[in-house]
Amino acid sequence: MQRTDPATRFLAAVGHAAAAQLGQDHPLAMAAREAAKTGAPGQGARVHELLAGLDDAARDRILAAAHREMREDIAAVWGLLPGAAQSGGMH
Repeated sequence: MQRTDPATRFLAAVGHAAAAQLGQDHPLAMAAREAAKTGAPGQGARVHELLAGLDDAARDRILAAAHREMREDIAAVWGLLPGAAQSGGMH
């Protein structure tokens, strides 16, 4: 079972939410996509800066959508459970 780093999953989820709510060409959507793709620490910091620059309501909506995407990715959650891969994965 391939594990995806939770930070990478978070950045990808923020990118998806930002693109859906603010548009594909919004700086946050583009920065989050790039950060998830490259894993560069500076890119992740840029995403946090852009999130902080949003108004509270927009930031809350984007983070709620990102959280929803992450919690509904059962395979990724399962992959983080100790011993899950050794037990043969999900049944």
